[in-house]
Amino acid sequence: MLSFDPLRKTLKEKGIVLSDLREEIGLNSRTQANINKDEFVSLKTVASICVYLNVPIEKVVEIKLDTSDNKNDNRSSK
Repeated sequence: MLSFDPLRKTLKEKGIVLSDLREEIGLNSRTQANINKDEFVSLKTVASICVYLNVPIEKVVEIKLDTSDNKNDNRSSK
């Protein structure tokens, strides 16, 4: 599961709101909505956010693994 919790925390620490990124890096309303819903956005967008905020990717997005789901275990057993 994709999570933009790190971005929300980073923005709060820097005193910035997500809508500020619309003006600064050209974030469109659909992408902003996707971030708010923890849905996928392009890696180019994530990179633009990282560069603008001068932070590593870990301060913008994380992937939360569902440990109760064993679907990914198939890769390691092959």
